[in-house]
Amino acid sequence: MGDLVQGPLPPEPEEESPAVYGPSEAEGRLWQGEILENLIQLQVNIETIELNEEGAVEVRPVNHELVLVLSQDCDLEQDYKRRQAALLGTLPNILFCEVYRAEDLRARVQAQDQLGRQDWKRRIAQNQNDRFQYLQRVEANQDLRHLGLPALAIDFKIYFTVPSDELYFRLRHGILRRSRLNSPYIEHLAYRFYKFQSRIALPRDHAIDAIPE
Repeated sequence: MGDLVQGPLPPEPEEESPAVYGPSEAEGRLWQGEILENLIQLQVNIETIELNEEGAVEVRPVNHELVLVLSQDCDLEQDYKRRQAALLGTLPNILFCEVYRAEDLRARVQAQDQLGRQDWKRRIAQNQNDRFQYLQRVEANQDLRHLGLPALAIDFKIYFTVPSDELYFRLRHGILRRSRLNSPYIEHLAYRFYKFQSRIALPRDHAIDAIPE
């Protein structure tokens, strides 16, 4: 009986690319790269600092429709575990970036900087501009609320912090958890954010030598 001749093996299935987002968890700690909705930030009314000698000041609520957590994941995890153990937290404040609908940010940037449509597509929508981060839309199955979100964008100049104690309280009273970036997309965003913040201003540009004809 002759040897069996084995035909060509079927091609190996291509490894599926990781999803950009996953839905937030309803409870538990915050994650770097998590998108929250309806975050209220309290800002001090500067005029009341000067007028009130007793130190009492007025605050005003500023509503942020969408924000993204930028504090380091290891710090968020350590802080949350200590709070769960009724210990003092290790992270006094949590860092956020404002998140815009991409079309809203595009309109604002074009009005301020006179960027053309092609400039937006080439420089910002493809993440070729250090100041901005473009994020594709969030599908309904990647959103804890099952609604999805349109394409989003971040301006790395617009960031702020909220006290951690206050934030975890507000998570139980009004803030909505939506979605979070998966690896390596969160590392990519965090690297670009901190790279932008670490840029060094020079007193003047380098002189450019004339290029011979």
